[in-house]
Amino acid sequence: MSNNDPDSEKLSFSQRGGYEKIPSPLKLEEISQEAQTCLWNNLYEAVRHSISRPYGYQYYITSPPWLNILRDLHAYFFKLELDSFNDDHEAFIRDYKHLIYNLEFNKVFDLLEYIMCHPECPPSFINDVAETFEECQLAYRVDKEQPVTIYPAATETEGKTILKARKQLRDDGFFGAEAHLQKAIDSINQREYADSVRQSINAVEAVAKKLDPKSSNSLDKMLKSLEEKNPLHPALKKGLQALYGYTSDEKGIRHPLIDEKQANVGMDEAVFMLGACAAFSSYLLRKYQS
Repeated sequence: MSNNDPDSEKLSFSQRGGYEKIPSPLKLEEISQEAQTCLWNNLYEAVRHSISRPYGYQYYITSPPWLNILRDLHAYFFKLELDSFNDDHEAFIRDYKHLIYNLEFNKVFDLLEYIMCHPECPPSFINDVAETFEECQLAYRVDKEQPVTIYPAATETEGKTILKARKQLRDDGFFGAEAHLQKAIDSINQREYADSVRQSINAVEAVAKKLDPKSSNSLDKMLKSLEEKNPLHPALKKGLQALYGYTSDEKGIRHPLIDEKQANVGMDEAVFMLGACAAFSSYLLRKYQS
């Protein structure tokens, strides 16, 4: 379902008839109760298959992978003593349902990322979580490639652009550029927006530098060097130079802060630059990679 143009075939009778509102896309840093419920259902359904009743009428989580995943969560994510780990099914429901419904959105995402990055995490759970993010119209998406990453994407198109660019960079061996995009995502999630913008433009620089190793470290000079092989579209070149100029001019992004406590950069600018630089990175690869 598109975030901007809901598919009428997927709407309920009440929504089509105007008796109920059509769900609107969520904003960044928001998680709906519907999404919380679906994510809890994803986790409960996955763990349910590891439950047995070896002792009387009490149910326990007794088998891999979820016994191991939950034990590692207890010790390494929550930093608790292993001898206090409880494999009681009722304790799992009580503790984790409370977490999903009461943690801040970013801590819920931290929890999900830890589980999805666990070496024993079933791919089916990762797929279910990724589908929940889309169906509940969260302003985030799940990159299912390991290490699994939850990244901001205000629109469906933006999410697909970032995901496609990261996959292309990995597949083509541009690991440095992909790492910069990962750091840009991490910085947004940590609300370090100026650093995110810096990492996004660094991704473009890393692509250009690898495509033409002999070029200067200046992005503008890198583009001129690449254009000797194949001219850039003037509008695209102007747009990239404008983005690069923005990061050079804005205090605190390309240069250390001197007179101001923080750069004039917020979440909207950081998310825009992430999508724009991911798209430019992908474009440069398609145009100049031999």
